[in-house]
Amino acid sequence: MTQTSRLAARPQGRSSTHAGVKGQVVSLDTPIDKGYLCSKICMCNAGTKLRDGLGRELKQRCTTVGIWSDEDRNQLVWRYKAEVGYSMKVNPPAPLMSRDQPNRPSRFPLGRAIGDGLLKRQLEGSAQKGLLRIPDCIVLKVTGSELASMRAAGEIEWKRLIPVQSNIETVVEIKFEGDELSNQQLLAYRKIAGTVERFRILRSSDCDCDHPRPDPATEPVRAPVATPMKNEIAAKRRWYQLTPPVLPSIPAPEPVKPRYGPVASREDGRPLADFLKSDAAVVAGTIAVGVIVIAALPVEAIAGAAAGLVVLLVGTRSATAATDQKKDERP
Repeated sequence: MTQTSRLAARPQGRSSTHAGVKGQVVSLDTPIDKGYLCSKICMCNAGTKLRDGLGRELKQRCTTVGIWSDEDRNQLVWRYKAEVGYSMKVNPPAPLMSRDQPNRPSRFPLGRAIGDGLLKRQLEGSAQKGLLRIPDCIVLKVTGSELASMRAAGEIEWKRLIPVQSNIETVVEIKFEGDELSNQQLLAYRKIAGTVERFRILRSSDCDCDHPRPDPATEPVRAPVATPMKNEIAAKRRWYQLTPPVLPSIPAPEPVKPRYGPVASREDGRPLADFLKSDAAVVAGTIAVGVIVIAALPVEAIAGAAAGLVVLLVGTRSATAATDQKKDERP
């Protein structure tokens, strides 16, 4: 049985075929994958702000950007890869990956192909045609439950997320109204997929855009999931629940004996404390008090007060001398 006969013998109702190329092209019939891609197609088919220089809506580009957004939100842990560029110069065809993010396909495969020398800047001439192919969407073999387990464990098997042929479940070409699939595209996409059965086409008319897609939570586990990774949850928790910083211990201050100025040496002069203890200080104090008292008396009493002051000074001097003599006599 030929490949065309095998495809034609598929059960009716699960798939449909479209003419226009050599052989029959089978439409995407996996419910989960079709539901996810149709949600993007219907959204863009209803209208998009992306337009070309002539003002025409870029519905195909809108669908690609929608898949890229889901991939970025899930930190590249996603089973749908949009517009992956493939070098057809090798067998099997090799995906062109990003230089900055080796786990992500290049978002500008044409520029990457030119940079790698796969294509020349002038894309004219049959020799360059067909060296670069960019299918609309690659569906990987990894399942939704496996992706959820990777995110929960925080350990990603990146080798399974690279769109090489061994990881590809389906190559999907998306066509809006008026788009056609060429024979060159068909042969190239089947070569990327590895087998005829792994290539599918999805037209906008195949999507029931009048009825919303059911909630992914009610679908089988192969539905795209968006469970955050464990390390991502921890990072968010640390962001708004910051632990107070640990301050370094500060030693208790030591008491410091107060100082009220420099201490004068014997050479610089006599200290005030020694002066106050001396006889001169006592005599000077007595004179000062006597002068104040005499100044307050009337004129006729000044003579008597002055005589009394002299007697007081003599007595103070004698008392001071007696005190010093007793200090000297102490053993």
